[in-house]
Formats: sequence, C-alpha cells, structure tokens
Amino acid sequence: MGGRHAVWQYFEETEPRANSKSHPKAKCIYCGEKVRGQPKSFMIPHLRKCSAAPSSVTQQWQVESMALTIVTPLSASSSVSEASLDMGSDHSELAAEGLELVPHTPQRMPGPAQLQQLELLRLKARVAQCQAKAAEAQFTAERFAARIKLQSLGVPDNEIDANLPSL
Repeated sequence: MGGRHAVWQYFEETEPRANSKSHPKAKCIYCGEKVRGQPKSFMIPHLRKCSAAPSSVTQQWQVESMALTIVTPLSASSSVSEASLDMGSDHSELAAEGLELVPHTPQRMPGPAQLQQLELLRLKARVAQCQAKAAEAQFTAERFAARIKLQSLGVPDNEIDANLPSL
C-alpha cells in the first residue's frame, strides 16, 4: 500500500482500521478532536475550520487541493471515481483493475513578491493595449488627413477608396 496522505502529519491515529472496509480514527494534534481517518471527507475539512491550528496550517488547506489523480495504464474502460477512493476503496482493489494512485502536487499560494510581479505584468499589458489603441487612432487620423488632402487636390472618391489602406 502507498504512503499516507500529507494531512496525516496534523493528526494522530487513535484506532487503526479494523478491516479493509473500515477507516481509522484520528485525533487533531492541535485541538484533540477525533475525526474519521478519511483525508478529503473529514480531516482536511476539520483543519480548515480548526480554531486551535496555526493560521498557516488552516490557510494551507484552504488553498491546496490534495486530490488523487487516477492513472489508467491498462485501459480506459476501467473507471473508479475519486469519491469511491475517498470512501474507502482498497489500494489492492485498484491494483487488480490496473489502476494506480498518484498524489497530486498542490500549488502554493503566490507570495507577496509574486503578487507584485503579477500586478506589474497586468499593468504592462494594459499599457500595451493603450499603446495599440493610440497607434490605431493615429493611423486613422493620418488616413483621414490623407483623404482630405486628396479630396482637396480633386482626386475622385472611388480612386481614394481604392488606394488608401482600409481600416
């Protein structure tokens, strides 16, 4: 069987699994509350709202999605839902179907420096958009100026339209 879910580092196992269909019992190391040993259904939701846990821990579990991704090396016809995995499907049952559990690497919340960099990139993009609009406006103004000059020289409108670039 593979390793335990990362959320177990914040819990102590108080009762092991009685059989392959049952779940262990876990106790939060911060507040002592006992929960069912199912990471996604009970343990992570508990950490998200645990008032005794440090804010860094609660924030970590607010933003992280610790979902398990199912990889099907043998066939795409076998399917096991993520919910059934959380509800206690045994790893050996998955192996019998040719499936393997792969932990999903969570993405961390961007730090202040990264947020500033993202904001700077957004501002640069807006500047580029404004510059593009200004260039388009200048092109239009030059086109109209050329049209007026050609009309003042007596060039027919159909020739002007044929020779000036379109908008």
